Amino acid sequence: MAQDSADSEFGNDKNITKNDKFINRRKFIQVAGASTAVSVAGCLGGGDGGGSSGSLTFGALYALSGSIEVIGRPMMNSTELAVSQLNANGGINGQEVEFVKRDNGSDPATGIEESRALINDDNADIVFGAYTSAMRDAVTDTYVQNEVPFFYPTLYEGSVCNAIGDSVVVPKENLQWLFFNNAVPKQQIKPYIPWLIENKDVKDFYLIGNDYIWPRTTNTILKDFISENNANVVGENYVPLAFTDWGTELQAIADADPDIVYFTTVGDSQVAMIQQAASLGLTEDTVFAGNIMSEQEARAAGDAADGIYTSAPYFINVDTPENEEYINSYREEYGDDTTPNFVSEAAYWSVLMTANAIEQAGGADGPAGVRDALETEVTMQAPQGEVTMDPGTHHSVLQSRVGQFNAESGQFEVVEEFGQIDPAGISVQDGCLDVN
Repeated sequence: MAQDSADSEFGNDKNITKNDKFINRRKFIQVAGASTAVSVAGCLGGGDGGGSSGSLTFGALYALSGSIEVIGRPMMNSTELAVSQLNANGGINGQEVEFVKRDNGSDPATGIEESRALINDDNADIVFGAYTSAMRDAVTDTYVQNEVPFFYPTLYEGSVCNAIGDSVVVPKENLQWLFFNNAVPKQQIKPYIPWLIENKDVKDFYLIGNDYIWPRTTNTILKDFISENNANVVGENYVPLAFTDWGTELQAIADADPDIVYFTTVGDSQVAMIQQAASLGLTEDTVFAGNIMSEQEARAAGDAADGIYTSAPYFINVDTPENEEYINSYREEYGDDTTPNFVSEAAYWSVLMTANAIEQAGGADGPAGVRDALETEVTMQAPQGEVTMDPGTHHSVLQSRVGQFNAESGQFEVVEEFGQIDPAGISVQDGCLDVN
């Protein structure tokens, strides 16, 4: 199921190798009107920047195989699309951007190997990548030790400690190489939990997630928000990534009889959970909600996902000119049956924001120059609405919304908008980044 969805996302370019390096000339998207690409390219045209006379190399590290492929391919597609649009409008300072993409295989060890290749073989000046926090934490050391910026476009738990096996803490001085442009808990679940409690009349929560850092840390924060709003946690359980046999776990949920199942499962594991829960009738009388479900996973789950709630900065029916252009360009490139999602949208504008920052800074000479450019305050109109990179936290001011999935339309309908929410004040505890 995930493979079929992923194949349609990537059109005819299915056989991606880990060494696929190219300057994207396949089909430049012609951008018109008030698109995001024009808002960036409008300041790209001068070509008089003070950076290196050579072109920059943008690298991408997403899952093109394995259990996270269903999400990784739209993220890679959107990154590729953004680079295509930049090059169609003159590149950066008149220089075409070289694009290198590598498959992390949904496996942290492979992610480390391919990160080293992006740096040492492909000479990437910045790398955009990763979906799970497990992947991000696995590869972080590679980028900070080699002093190459790493731009992470996925919502996450709001702390970075880089653990794979034994915990390895990222020193404070190395946090300068990490940038983030999706939601942390303050921007996403803090307004979402009281909304669920009030609007869905729920009090007893059952927490179910995959067993890695993001679900566990998110649920630790989530439990505080639940308690603050006079609700309860009646059960909590974690399963391995790619786990798909949910019989025992769903029976435990049924026995606990919660008002709401709050899930932090991802990829194929999430799809299987929703389908099997629906087949047992659990979704009929119990609210199912999370903050990580995309259109790809919901569509893969089919009718079983109808009515499920999620929170995100972006949904495909957000009414902005930039979003209309993004969706039209995406489908023109990858097919009418494909759709972006809240992480692929962030992957898209992370590239455009980086280009905007480089132009605003007058150019960038290598990885350090790209980092310095991103450490300025950059504001742009993304598909989700206005966004800003906060130089103090390396996080973004984002929109915050609630969506409910409609299986008939295959879309999340926006049912609540909280507006822009900035990242909380930054603190460093035991050498870790903590933004909550």
